[in-house]
Formats: sequence, C-alpha cells, structure tokens
Amino acid sequence: MSSKSARLNTHLNNKWSQSLWIKTLVGFFFSFLVSTSFFLVIGFALPMPKDVFLLIAVIGGFTLWSSLLAWFYSVSSIKQPFLFCLTSLVITGSINTWFYLQGAA
Repeated sequence: MSSKSARLNTHLNNKWSQSLWIKTLVGFFFSFLVSTSFFLVIGFALPMPKDVFLLIAVIGGFTLWSSLLAWFYSVSSIKQPFLFCLTSLVITGSINTWFYLQGAA
C-alpha cells in the first residue's frame, strides 16, 4: 500500500468518525427535544389523568426519540433529519407556548 493511499484511508476514517460524533450529538439533543415537545402537546391537548399521560409519554417519547436518533444514523447527511427536527420543534414549541399562554398548564 502506498503512503498516498494510506493517508487517504486515514483521512476518510477520521471524516467518518467525526461525522458519527456530529450525528450523535445533534441527533441526541434535537430528537430528545422534539419527542419531549411533541408529548407535551399531547398532554396539553388531550384531557387524561396524569398517570395515564405519564405512561403514554414515557413509552411514546422513548420510542419517538430512539427512532429519530436511528434516522440520524441511517442517512449519509444529517441535513434532512435536522431540518425535520428543527421544523417539528418550532411547530410543537409554538403550540406549547400557545397552550401555556392560554392557561392550560
């Protein structure tokens, strides 16, 4: 193996590992925020006992969070899942703010 191909191989491995760290950090935080905000909307919108809501929020939130995180890993560029999470966060955050200002909390 020539030194040029070895340097290229090392560069590609470093780029790959850096992209995994970026996917992990961005996916972890944004998917957590989206799943939390989404289930807060459900909690504000649907009248249900708190214990039933907590059960649904824990199970559904973890499922949504893990599936969004898996989506970040399954694509080569994080642009599409990042834009989806950012758009979802803005929408659900706006709905949560509206519910909060209406006194639903």
